[in-house]
Parts: sequence; C-alpha cells; structure tokens
Amino acid sequence: MAGPLEDELGDILEKARDGKSWSQEDLASASGTSLRDVQRMESYDLIPETEAILQLAKVLDLHGPSLVAVARETWSPDPPVKNPDPAFDLHCLNVFMGAYPVKCYLLKCRETNATTVIDTGANPDAIIKKASELRLAPSKILLTHNHPDHVGGLRQLDEAFNCPAYIGANELRPSGSRNLILLEDGDVLELGRLKIKCLFTPGHTQGGVSFLTNQTLFSGDVIFAGSMGRANSSWSDLYHSITREVLSLPEATALHPGHGPATTVREEKRHNPFFCGKV
Repeated sequence: MAGPLEDELGDILEKARDGKSWSQEDLASASGTSLRDVQRMESYDLIPETEAILQLAKVLDLHGPSLVAVARETWSPDPPVKNPDPAFDLHCLNVFMGAYPVKCYLLKCRETNATTVIDTGANPDAIIKKASELRLAPSKILLTHNHPDHVGGLRQLDEAFNCPAYIGANELRPSGSRNLILLEDGDVLELGRLKIKCLFTPGHTQGGVSFLTNQTLFSGDVIFAGSMGRANSSWSDLYHSITREVLSLPEATALHPGHGPATTVREEKRHNPFFCGKV
C-alpha cells in the first residue's frame, strides 16, 4: 500500500466548494447538512455517515464511492511499477518544511549519470547530502512552481551545484539562481540521453509546469493521489490542466506529486473523486 494521502475529506470538500464558489453556508444549504457539521468536517473533526458523504458528493459533483473511500481511508493508490524505465534512476526525498512533508526528486540518466533536481523541498541540505552520498553532480534544477516549499533553498543549491534552474515562463521568478531559464509549453530539455518535456499546468499557480520523461510525470502540486491541488490561481485552469494534460497521458504513466504518495493516471481516473467517470 502507498503512504497516507495528502488530502482528507475536509480538504476535498473545501476544494470542491472552491470550484463552485460556494461558502460553507452554501454547502450546508445545498446538502441539507448543518453548518456546524460542515465546519467540523473541514476541520478534520468529523467523518459523517456514508449517506451524508454521498449527499455531499452529489451536490459537489464528486464521485460518491471514491469520496467515501478517501473519507474512510479504505483506498490508497497502487504505486507505479518500481523502476519501469531502464533509462533512468529516480530517488525520491521526503523532506520537511517545518513540520510539513514535501517531496523532491533526483532523476539520473543511467547511461551518462547526468542528474537533475526536481523541486527543492525547501531543504537544500538534504538534497546536497543525498547527491553526495550517491556521487551525483546535478546539472539542472527543475522547478514546478514558485512556492517556498518547492523553491526554498534555491540559492544554496545554486552555490553547491553551479547549474541553471528552470521554471515556467508565466511563473513568478524565484530568487537565488544566477542562471534562471524560462520554459515555454512543449520545451524539451536533454538530460544525458533522456528527454524531459515541459507541460504547462497552471491553476495551482499562474505559471506552474509539470515535467514528463517517457511515462513518468513530475506534477508538483497539480494533482495528488485521490485529490487535486489548491487552486490559488484559477480553479478552472487547474481542472483543465489535470483533465487535458495529466489524465490524457497513457494510463500506466507514473505521477510523482509534491506531496503524498505516487500514483498513476489509471488509479486517478478510477478512484479520484474529482475525476472518476469524467475523463
């Protein structure tokens, strides 16, 4: 089984409300639930009866059985096949920004040992230490978006690895890189023999991107196992990024998010309350 999901019932209800521009009062009225119970659910203080969860799913346009499974903690994604691609090695680092867990990645071309960092996890020391242990010298830093838990410590990594950093052209510019390169949708980067494609996936932020190599996608905070990211920029843009860019990929595609367990396109199409039956 995969690790704990990033989002619980309360997170999903709040994000689904956001998609409808509803207040907690609106959700309570539409679902026949008391406002107090909605508040308790979104504060992780109440998991209601199944019938109530199904009613909430109905009015929020969520897939009911999938929402029940997340709420009851009876589902976690079947993880992607381990090392399915002989072209690269992938090292996932579970680090923390304060008490908040964040994932970042070291991706290495097996043939050439060329390596990139994908997001910083706001803990550059952990990345530098792991790269040293593995005797890797990253030549690129790829950033999915400009939030502190994904770009924090960029200056320290820049000094340690003396390599360019890449971020979407529409994203706010992070500080700390002496060689920041802006990416356009569809740009392809070379990492040894690997090719890494940049996909514009805005919505969580205005210029967020995901990185695709073969059948592995590094999606930042766009989609989580059993949920979606927070739409800080645009809910509709985020939803379309997921349906048009992420879940349109082959079903075996591995999804490596910035938080929570890895998953696959297949798992999310079948079990994500936001997308099950819609993609």
